[in-house]
Amino acid sequence: MKSDHTEWLRLVAAARRAPADSRDAAAPHGFSTRVAALAMAGGAEGPLAALLERLSLRAVGVAGLLAAASVAANLSPVLQAFEDDVLAVQDPVVEVLAFDLSSSP
Repeated sequence: MKSDHTEWLRLVAAARRAPADSRDAAAPHGFSTRVAALAMAGGAEGPLAALLERLSLRAVGVAGLLAAASVAANLSPVLQAFEDDVLAVQDPVVEVLAFDLSSSP
């Protein structure tokens, strides 16, 4: 890795010599009022957009009902699998002691 910073120093010096930007950066008079008015006037999309919005909200409801139904239908097998796993895993100390007792003469 180069530790020479001459390129960086040359770039900084050139930036200091550049003339200042004298343009006005402010928004035109009334711009924020027009933007707020357009945002609140949401009815300009037309009837098709309203129909799609209504149908999309219904689709979200149907998807939620289907998700709840699938969870309810599969809850019993999932709980049974968890119970089988818990019963299959025993205490390691008990297993070591049982192995030690069974191997003694």
